[in-house]
Amino acid sequence: MTGTDRRGFTTVYLLVILSSLSMMVILMINGASAHAARSIAETVCATAGRSVLSEYQKDLYKRYGVFALRGDDALLSRLSRFYIDSSLIGGKALAKPFSVNIEASSEAYPALDTAAFGSQVRRLAPGAAVIKGNVLEYILDHSDGGISGLMDGLPDGSGAGAEGETSDTAEQDVSVSAEKEFDKDADRNRGRSLSEKEARELPSALLGYHKRVSLLFSGGIKDLAFSTLLEDEYILALCSDAVRTKDGYLELETEYILYGNRSDKANLKAVKLSLFSLRFAVNEVKYVSETGELLVSTAAAVLKTVEEVRTILAGGKVDGLDYAMYLRVFLALIPRSEKLARLMDIMQINVTKIDGGNFSFKGYAYGFDLNASFVHRGRTGDVEQTYIYQ
Repeated sequence: MTGTDRRGFTTVYLLVILSSLSMMVILMINGASAHAARSIAETVCATAGRSVLSEYQKDLYKRYGVFALRGDDALLSRLSRFYIDSSLIGGKALAKPFSVNIEASSEAYPALDTAAFGSQVRRLAPGAAVIKGNVLEYILDHSDGGISGLMDGLPDGSGAGAEGETSDTAEQDVSVSAEKEFDKDADRNRGRSLSEKEARELPSALLGYHKRVSLLFSGGIKDLAFSTLLEDEYILALCSDAVRTKDGYLELETEYILYGNRSDKANLKAVKLSLFSLRFAVNEVKYVSETGELLVSTAAAVLKTVEEVRTILAGGKVDGLDYAMYLRVFLALIPRSEKLARLMDIMQINVTKIDGGNFSFKGYAYGFDLNASFVHRGRTGDVEQTYIYQ
């Protein structure tokens, strides 16, 4: 082989090596570019998702600390596209992807979901760090011993009165007597009311809950747990009642949560009768054991109980229990989802009627799914992410 041949062979050999190395570098650059484009796409989606979450209902959050986002998928998609495209302006063309299709869906995260709503409420509940142990122990510890006496005095549900007589008629007469006494109270026409049209648009109505006549057999006891106690504490802290005032539209918000009547007047009457039923059971047992005379004892128990109810609603205590503790007992009797739905009612009422906001839980969500398609150097890739308020 001549010198010229050797030089030619070396040149070819070097060209092959350099071509291979160049091809490897190009492949590495393309791979890195694709990886960078994917990373950029995921990052801009995450940024866009957080930005969309910032479009929450401000009045609801300010008043109650509860997050809700407009659940209009078309609007969420437009907002997501705006934030994604804004983030892609500028940057290195080699690695920059281009958005092709962006779709957002809040279907899986409706604001009317009472379980998701309850998780927000529990995080906001006052006393979450200090309420410990068994919930019944907590109630007993905060009642000065009065709950025990109440429970001892409750009827056993047998329907039998003294000397084996059925007590349905007697109990009805007692309730009528109590209602007549309460009709004399100066606060009997207290408060405001909602129209039928307004009531039909509230979350509780949309979820199928109706006003409640009796608390005793409502079925809420089975839901009693530490978490429900936190929800009840949130209600008592942020909602008005017959003793404590707030700046809400209804004057008796907690009582509304209990009974669901459209007017404060009806809810006040209902809570008076619930207090009366609870206290009357205690007083009648006491008087019958002392006198042995059923009719005399019943009449005395009615008058005694009416005065006790008035004392409680005036902010006083009976057997160591104030009105807030009786409300805790009553709230424990209401099924959890029903109670949370009516709490949503109160929030919606106040955001619209007091704060002037345009808000309805049925049109809102607490999160959304985002599916975005991107094109980079002729290749399409998808990014799927979920954004939920935490």
